[in-house]
Amino acid sequence: MDIYGLVCPVTKRPLTQISNGLLSTEDGLVGYPIHDQFPILLGPEAITERPLWPRDLQAPQYAEAYKEMEFYNEAGREQARQITSIASLEMHSSHGIRHLAVLSKLTAAERSSFPYPSNVWLYSAIDVAAERDCYRHIGSVMGKRVMQIGGSGIFAIMAILAGAAEAILLTPMEGEAAVANKIAVLLGFGDRLRCIIGIAEEIPLQDGYIDACFVGGCVHHMRTEVAFAEISRVLSPSGKFAAIEPWRAPGYTIGTKLFGKREANAFCSPLDKPRVAPLFDMFSDAKVIQHGSLSRYPAIVALKAGISLPIPKAEWVADIDDTICNCIPFARKMGSGVALLATK
Repeated sequence: MDIYGLVCPVTKRPLTQISNGLLSTEDGLVGYPIHDQFPILLGPEAITERPLWPRDLQAPQYAEAYKEMEFYNEAGREQARQITSIASLEMHSSHGIRHLAVLSKLTAAERSSFPYPSNVWLYSAIDVAAERDCYRHIGSVMGKRVMQIGGSGIFAIMAILAGAAEAILLTPMEGEAAVANKIAVLLGFGDRLRCIIGIAEEIPLQDGYIDACFVGGCVHHMRTEVAFAEISRVLSPSGKFAAIEPWRAPGYTIGTKLFGKREANAFCSPLDKPRVAPLFDMFSDAKVIQHGSLSRYPAIVALKAGISLPIPKAEWVADIDDTICNCIPFARKMGSGVALLATK
């Protein structure tokens, strides 16, 4: 297991050795467990001889992760089991995993063109415009270190396919890490993907370690005033941050009343201006781009009915939506999907 660049998530002291099944600081005073080759770098999981910090699982940065671990770990492990039981990733039930299977069949030259052409790389028909914004903002990942926070590592693996030197998946869910690891091993680059169990509010990486960071729908679960500071800390100078998120716009309020939430989750609270404000404090250049004022919620309803547009058509609809709304004062502000884009 590669431990280069890892630090204690709370103290930020380097983790330099593995002994007795623990990843620990050089003096051995703080250690963290390792499960299935995944370092468990969550503050409450630290093993020490004396209490160095509070271990309150109800603290805001920990509460959601610990409450939902059992569900998401089992869901992830089921996805991982499915990977081992099917003949090809193209047969998997996950659209994102099937997308990776298609990308893996491209030539190295075709993959090196990331993020162009967009119809090759995009896979989120609901938030296709925001996804396109994010990938273009990050730009080429050739030879870079890339981190994905949350999810099953679809973007992290995509980055490796596009030429990244290393990709890191940071997630509090071991089940999600298991899925990403299975895919990476199956595609033949398990040594270039690192899965770390941790949270964005306490990123267990040394300062300036990452060139680009992507989050696909998880920022709205974070304490943004803490997470944005941590993301900025681990990014290298001129490093890129991009995220696709739901936004608390009139379109969101109307859509959820008419059609319900895309996912029922007590912790799922869309972003708004106060929660995004720290992004502008932590980065030299930052912007929020709203999309989907007219089409996002009809697309969500269609998806619930089993109808999904192919990416080229979804792009066309999104672009028409933006073009119309650009001609109507404040119409873009109705968009309930956003791209958060920032440069350190």
